[in-house]
Amino acid sequence: MQAIGIILLLISIGTVVGPVGAVVVMYRDNLLQLVVPPEINDIINGNSTLTNITQDNGTSGSGDFLTPVLVGAQIDNVSRTFTVTVNFTNTFNLNLTINGLSAGVVCSQHNYPLGNVGINGVIEVLSGETTQITVSGAWTQNAENHFTTEHAGATAIDVNLVNLTINVNGITVQQTEPISVGSVPLT
Repeated sequence: MQAIGIILLLISIGTVVGPVGAVVVMYRDNLLQLVVPPEINDIINGNSTLTNITQDNGTSGSGDFLTPVLVGAQIDNVSRTFTVTVNFTNTFNLNLTINGLSAGVVCSQHNYPLGNVGINGVIEVLSGETTQITVSGAWTQNAENHFTTEHAGATAIDVNLVNLTINVNGITVQQTEPISVGSVPLT
C-alpha cells in the first residue's frame, strides 16, 4: 500500500511540475513574458498605438490613444498658474478611466524646467465619445526669469513634456522621451 501511495504522490507532483517546468523552459530567455502579456509589454516599450500622441490635433484618423484638440486656455499671472482645456476622443471600444496624469514642462530650446502639469481627480471617457479634460499647471519664478532673459520679446515658446506619467484603467504608462507640445503663447 505504501508503494502505491508513493507512486501516486510522484504522479501528482509530475502532473504539476512537468507542465510548469515546460513553460519555464519555453520562456527561459524572457521570463517576464510568463507574467506580463505581450500587449502590455508593447505599450510599455512604445510599440503600440496606445502610446502615440498625434501632432495634428487628432485629424489623422489613425485611432491613436491621445487625440487632444485644444478648446481654450486661461492664465493667472498673479498665482503663476494656468489651465488648458482639451477635447479628448476615446477611439477604443472600451470605456477609459484616467486616474492620473502628470508631467514636467521644459523649454525645448534650452531644456530648462518651467513647471509641472497634471489633472485633478478621475476622468471617465466613454467609448466613442468626446470628453473635455482640464489640465492645470504652475510655473516658477525661475521660469519667468528664463522667459525674460532667454526669450525677451518672444510672444510664444516651444515646450516639451518630460517624465509624462498617465494612469489609465489602473495601468500606469511612463514616457521617458520628451514629447513636443509645440508653441505655447506667453501672454
